Amino acid sequence: MRTHSKLSLTLSALAAAVFCAQAQAQAQETQQLQRVEVTGSNIKRLAAETASPVQVYSRDDIRKTGANTVRQILDTLTATVGTEIRDDGNNSSFASGASGVSMRGLGKGATLVLLNGRRVANYGLADGAKDTFVNVDSIPSDVVERVEIVKDGASAVYGSDAMAGVINIITRREYNGVGMSASYTFNERPNAGAQTQAGLVAGYGSLEKDGFNVFANLEAYRREGYTLDKVKDDYAPWHKAAYNQAFGDPSTLSSPGTLRFAGKRVPVAGCTTVQASGQCVMDINGLNQVSDPAKRLNLYTAGRAKLGNDLQAFAEVSYSKTTTEYRNLPPSITAGAVSRWYDGYQNKLQSVDHPTLAANNPAVTASYKDPITGRVGIDYRFMDNPDLFKYDNDANQYRVLAGLQGVFRDMDWEVAVGRTGASADKLSRWAHRDLYTAVADGTYKIGQVNDPAKLDAWFPMQGMKGKNHQNFIDAKLSGELMALPGGPLAFAVGAEHRAENVSIRSTDNVLKAEIIGRGSVLIEGKRNMDAAFFELNAPVLKGLELNGALRYDKASGFAGRVSPKLGARWELSPQFMLRGTVAGGFRAPNIPETLGTVGITGFYNNTVDPARCDTARKVQAILNNGNATDKADATRAYNSGCNTSVPAMISANPNLKPETSKSITLGFVLEPSRNLTVAMDYFVIERRDEIATRDLSYVLSKEGQPGYEKMISRGAVTRDEQDWIDRANAMSPGANLSWSRGSLASLLLAYENFGKTRTSGIDFDVRGSVGNANFGTLNIGLAATYMLAYKPWDVDLNKWRPNQVGNYQNPRLKAVLSTAWSKGPWATGLRFNYTSKTQLNRDEADLDTQGEAACMTSLALKKVGGLPCFIDSDLRTDFNLAYTGFKNLRLSLNIINLTGEEHPVNLREGYKLRPRSYKIGAEYRF
Repeated sequence: MRTHSKLSLTLSALAAAVFCAQAQAQAQETQQLQRVEVTGSNIKRLAAETASPVQVYSRDDIRKTGANTVRQILDTLTATVGTEIRDDGNNSSFASGASGVSMRGLGKGATLVLLNGRRVANYGLADGAKDTFVNVDSIPSDVVERVEIVKDGASAVYGSDAMAGVINIITRREYNGVGMSASYTFNERPNAGAQTQAGLVAGYGSLEKDGFNVFANLEAYRREGYTLDKVKDDYAPWHKAAYNQAFGDPSTLSSPGTLRFAGKRVPVAGCTTVQASGQCVMDINGLNQVSDPAKRLNLYTAGRAKLGNDLQAFAEVSYSKTTTEYRNLPPSITAGAVSRWYDGYQNKLQSVDHPTLAANNPAVTASYKDPITGRVGIDYRFMDNPDLFKYDNDANQYRVLAGLQGVFRDMDWEVAVGRTGASADKLSRWAHRDLYTAVADGTYKIGQVNDPAKLDAWFPMQGMKGKNHQNFIDAKLSGELMALPGGPLAFAVGAEHRAENVSIRSTDNVLKAEIIGRGSVLIEGKRNMDAAFFELNAPVLKGLELNGALRYDKASGFAGRVSPKLGARWELSPQFMLRGTVAGGFRAPNIPETLGTVGITGFYNNTVDPARCDTARKVQAILNNGNATDKADATRAYNSGCNTSVPAMISANPNLKPETSKSITLGFVLEPSRNLTVAMDYFVIERRDEIATRDLSYVLSKEGQPGYEKMISRGAVTRDEQDWIDRANAMSPGANLSWSRGSLASLLLAYENFGKTRTSGIDFDVRGSVGNANFGTLNIGLAATYMLAYKPWDVDLNKWRPNQVGNYQNPRLKAVLSTAWSKGPWATGLRFNYTSKTQLNRDEADLDTQGEAACMTSLALKKVGGLPCFIDSDLRTDFNLAYTGFKNLRLSLNIINLTGEEHPVNLREGYKLRPRSYKIGAEYRF
């Protein structure tokens, strides 16, 4: 209730300011507008307001957010989804080290990211080894002049990938002089990582006076990471009590380890910390990274020169190097366990039993004096050199282009040629199959010093490397054809050619299944993409403007695709305008989806197995009442059914069709005074022929049914799993627990065109200002997205699945209310970021495990009590202050999370830190 009260107060403040703005508005003559380029159209226009809803974030707007990176800027938009991949915390991703963006919940592939109206290179690796996307953090935030967001389908203008919208990041056009900027962001909790940013921009010449301008911008950024030991005491108590009962505890997989035989647990000689059960444990919180260090160097240069009265040459060069510093926990082995993974190179499931020790192994004889027959299991972590498992995820990205633009017979023309490219690697050390052999035969010395050269062989470098490039040439011509009653009939026509090459390849030892538990990928392909487009803008009557666009796209190997778009803009009065669009869109299948040589192999992590989770919960509940060993086994039992990792192979499909979409927007813009603008737009997008694999939870819920029986395979119940059941039944006579099935062994899936998704909602954008010479100026803005529906298609029942709005990660409302007051050299303001309540379940398929009823029956939750079985609404307040009273100097302060509000309780993902943070910045121009 407290959060909702805050929102009500802020909305009331907005309403009051709007009233004041209207009361103080004064009549003003209509200003003559200049022809401008507007994102979402190829035609220069007199009016910036088009039929398409376009949101603009200026450089000053961006400063007020306190964002340090482009991803942080885009996270403030209400039309984007904050759950897309980011470089921090994505060590396990195929595309770790990058940050993507998605609009309308339709994924990265449905959102087109442009830099100055043209495409940039995709990240060198593909997310999930499938999704190609732009790493938005490779674009320097210091050079951004504004961000324009087209919030409807734009494939008719830009081609593939623009189904949900377009984000056009626009840089400075020219610069003269030298400027420097620096900022430092630190948290209230000093151990929670800091961010440092520095920028240098230098330019020479004036395009207007000298006939040329050239400038360069260099930006450096660093984020300090931190490990769990630095912050675990800051976590809310409920995280351990109700989410992860082993949180922060010493690990039972330790060095020198624990011997296991004949129901006994015996610490290996040299163990310094032993549980009451005899299990050797060690603290590894200092190796568990909560936030990953990162550093980036981004360069952007541009130049323009007049070659005559009606001719200009232009060029751009950009380069980015990003490094994210990840750390894997050192590998471990567990007595009685089996490592399984799918080998796509040989199309078979690989499995390796964890090694056992001979009775005469020195680690056994030094730890247990009585005679032992047979072999001995061991719980052990390879702690010879933990720094072996640190690695840098390196990536490079570049774009080079040059072109000419001019005027011919009152028509604007432009032609450009260029190349974009990227490379990335994900290379780290991990356990080779030979390691298990070395443990079993005694070559590897348990808990002792091992030869560094042998360690290098047992833990070789492995992973993947990726690279891509595109060569392109484009041209367009725009101008006026004839006079219409409302103004000139304007047109644009153009063409584009792109040649793309993609290579993503696992190292040979991974492809040969020599690295334990590591999936592989092998993608090699190239294609050509050609397009031609035509656009008309017709002011058929005074105040009534119609816009139409057609674009033909052809990718090699696929049939051509025509994307249409129609728009209308009707000014019923100078203060009121209606607008709407209807558009067709598409996304061409990318190279990983169609030309993968080896099926993409990896793991679905944090998976709920519906065939085992209920039993796993019951085993956990019983064992938690036992000794320390039982409690450790309780967590392992739970994870084996409710938080498991499943090997999977997903095969490419050369017969895929393009995804298609239809989108509609309808809205109005109301400007009752020059100090107040209110815009509201309804949108609906339906995407068809979606390229995807079947949803994991959905596939598991269909296990055994026709069409699904070959997708899932299971292993036998392991010795450890049976031991947990036997112990639980002994502790709770009459429980009669048993595993109905063995653990998930593998999933065999393929990319398909199936299903569709429909999403709809309403965007609000309100901007008002009020002020005078004595008071200063107060600007107030409200941007909000209210979701109406998000529905996937049930491919088996041939009907829409239930609406997912309000479910996990799909809030009904996202809103940002901003206030900004300025007078003289001072400027300050507040931003209120609101997200509405959601449920814990993503959809109907996981209601049984994540729904409110399942949550309420959780034993862990009953022990804690008072925790919500949903994620409550969230309101974060940010503060900004700037002072420009010193010549050529701007000083700024941002306080993120001014009130220190913690994230709402989230029993699905656990506690997340959100300390109050401070950003101190300075900009100086020489």
